[in-house]
Amino acid sequence: MFNFPGSNLYIGTMAELLVTNETEWAFVHATQTFHYQYFGWDNKLKKPNKYHSYYIVYEHNNHISLNWIFGDAFLYTWSGPDTFIKILDFIDKWIQEKKIFIHSDKGKSRAPTIALLYLAKRAKRLSNESFNRAYDEFINYYPEYFPGGIGEYVGKKWYEIY
Repeated sequence: MFNFPGSNLYIGTMAELLVTNETEWAFVHATQTFHYQYFGWDNKLKKPNKYHSYYIVYEHNNHISLNWIFGDAFLYTWSGPDTFIKILDFIDKWIQEKKIFIHSDKGKSRAPTIALLYLAKRAKRLSNESFNRAYDEFINYYPEYFPGGIGEYVGKKWYEIY
């Protein structure tokens, strides 16, 4: 688990949820695995209805869950910049009173991209000039960052996400 210096912002993997608790933490679950668990969905017998009101994003108390999986960049396009704004709003709501744990399955792409967005757009700790500029600064802190489709999408929609 990585803590961005001087902040309550943490990035990690699904496995690292084991070192967190409900009292001290708020959670951004950027993984389909966790999202499906909320609703009892799976990829075989109980497939989700893509028109379900919580198909992409679900917020409950100190948790926000995203139906995002590695390699499915179409989900970012389908849900649009509003989903990213909602995530940043969620982080803003909790970051003063709780540690924020943003995780994806491996902590390499989705979770760090959300952290990068927050640090550039809201916390003003990274450049907000462009995704590439923020990336160049962020990679010095989190060299494990390897943005896939989400990085490409955020780069194209940089000025629409605030």
